[in-house]
Amino acid sequence: MIISPSDSDAWEFQENEFMNARERLRLIRAKLAVLEGKMTLKMLDEKQKMIDRSSKALQLLRTARIVWTNSASEVLLAGSFDGWTTQRKMEKSSTGVFSVSLKLYPGRYEIKFVVDGIWKIDPLRPIVHSDGHENNLFIVT
Repeated sequence: MIISPSDSDAWEFQENEFMNARERLRLIRAKLAVLEGKMTLKMLDEKQKMIDRSSKALQLLRTARIVWTNSASEVLLAGSFDGWTTQRKMEKSSTGVFSVSLKLYPGRYEIKFVVDGIWKIDPLRPIVHSDGHENNLFIVT
C-alpha cells in the first residue's frame, strides 16, 4: 500500500486535531479541578460558619433547676420550654424535695407541675394567666 502526500497530510491534520482536542480536554479538566476545589472550600467555610453559630448558641444555654417542695409521691414538670410536649419526671431527694435540671436559653417560660396526677401551680412562684390557663412563670437569666 502506497500513501500519497494528500493522505499523509490528512493523517497529520487528524493527528494535530487529536492532540489539540486532548490539550483542550486537559485544560477543561484543570479548570474543573480548580472549580471543585473552590466549591469544596466554600462548602467548608459555610459548614464552619454553621458550627461557629451553633457553638455560640450553645454557650447561651443555662442550667436551670426547678424544684417542688410540697409533699407528693410523684411530680412531673411540663412547660413552654418544649411547647408543652412532654412531662419530665422530677427526682425526689432524701429530704422529699423534687427537682429537675434543664438546659434552657435565657427567657421567660411558663411551667406547671403534675403532682400525683393532678395539674398544679406552685403558689410561691409568680403566676400568669394565658389562654384560660393558670401557670407559673419561670425566668432564666
